[in-house]
Amino acid sequence: MRGKDEARCRRCRRRRDLAAARRRCPRCGRDGYLRERTGWCGPCSQPGPAPKPAAACTECGRVIRGGGARLCNRCRQRRPQRPYTRAEHLLAELDDPPNWLWDFAIHVSTRYCPALATRLVSQLGALLRTEPRALPQTLLDRARIPGRSIGSLAKVLEDFFTARGLALPTDQSQRLAAGRRERRVQAVPEPLRPAVAAFERAMLDERGRARRAGTRPRADTTIDKRLAQIRDLSCHLVGRGIEDWAQVDKAVIEDYLAEVSPAGRPLDGLRHFFRFARRSKLILIDPTAELRVRTPRGFHGRTLPRSRQRELFTRWCTSTEVAPNEALVGLMALIHGASQHELRHLQLADIDPQHRTVRLGRRPQPIPLDPATWAALTQCLEHRTSGTHNPHVIVTIRTRSGRTPASRPYLSHLLDPADTTISTLRASRLLALANSHDPNLIATTYGMSAEGVLAYFADRVDPTLLADL
Repeated sequence: MRGKDEARCRRCRRRRDLAAARRRCPRCGRDGYLRERTGWCGPCSQPGPAPKPAAACTECGRVIRGGGARLCNRCRQRRPQRPYTRAEHLLAELDDPPNWLWDFAIHVSTRYCPALATRLVSQLGALLRTEPRALPQTLLDRARIPGRSIGSLAKVLEDFFTARGLALPTDQSQRLAAGRRERRVQAVPEPLRPAVAAFERAMLDERGRARRAGTRPRADTTIDKRLAQIRDLSCHLVGRGIEDWAQVDKAVIEDYLAEVSPAGRPLDGLRHFFRFARRSKLILIDPTAELRVRTPRGFHGRTLPRSRQRELFTRWCTSTEVAPNEALVGLMALIHGASQHELRHLQLADIDPQHRTVRLGRRPQPIPLDPATWAALTQCLEHRTSGTHNPHVIVTIRTRSGRTPASRPYLSHLLDPADTTISTLRASRLLALANSHDPNLIATTYGMSAEGVLAYFADRVDPTLLADL
């Protein structure tokens, strides 16, 4: 606001007066407000302390400008004593510190860099100052952050507390699975969505009853796959003007299955859903009851010829540019027919260095390793990070600080540089054995069922064996 006789408001008048009061300092030559006592500007009238001379870092010798510090910032961040010093200060600050606090400092110091370990101890200290007498389970719940990740501090506390029996593990995996199910249900068109939501609740109830009865409950991946199959079917129905499950008949299902690839036909999932819909009185007739899809028996997956197998064997045995994990996984799948599950859960305790054998999955006997595979295993163990406490052989950047196995996507894409997969190598090995060995011997050796091995015998004959007849 401005007065009637004024052209500017009070703020603009003050700015104009201050700008008019600026003068050039006779000492430094810059514009400023001159002091009456010295006739100079403020910085010249009250100069700060003189800069300290440059000094060298006591550890790396790097020159530190500004002086005063014994260590440069890089060396100070790398000091191994930092998390322990922070823990000592935290113990002194708290009136009643928990008896596991120093063990937690040791836990994070041996698994993380000093900077990250110090930050974790500081974050834990902030929680303890808010609630000094909180139980470990309460601290674990308070440390969690909303979202798809519970946070670094919550992950470390969960690993630390569960290993010592101080708290129960979090339900993060169940929350992630619930989020995946919700996204699949929300992707169903609105007219068909209520039935799919009821189907989801029914599958969860069935799993709960199976757990109480001690039988085999459905895994989260199975439920996700069933919901994804019904989601795709519902999108197909809405695209053809069908907005009610009662309008679905056998011809519509056959039309939908004809568009799906033969390898991924979701007939089992559709039958499960329509049986539920008929029990729930959503439909009168099950359109999949009399539906029969003829699938060829036997193994029809992808395999590698022997020339390609020799190329891969040479690559993983002689090349120095191949990652140690890739060489170990490739040779184990190519020579010993190891599956992805067996490789993910292979631990250091399963290795016998004296006899050069390893235990894989449910195989009844230890597997003797050939010299090439043993050399790859030795190189992989040398490649492991020295500070990790993970008991698994294959350790990644994300699992080096915990005790969980490597993720499935990591194993799935580990052999991408060689343009192959673990399942292809395993199938090639099993198919070669099926042409020359007894199926009962193969099933016993690999811990497989007889039906799983017989699939490799259907319509499969090695042409090189026919030449000897």
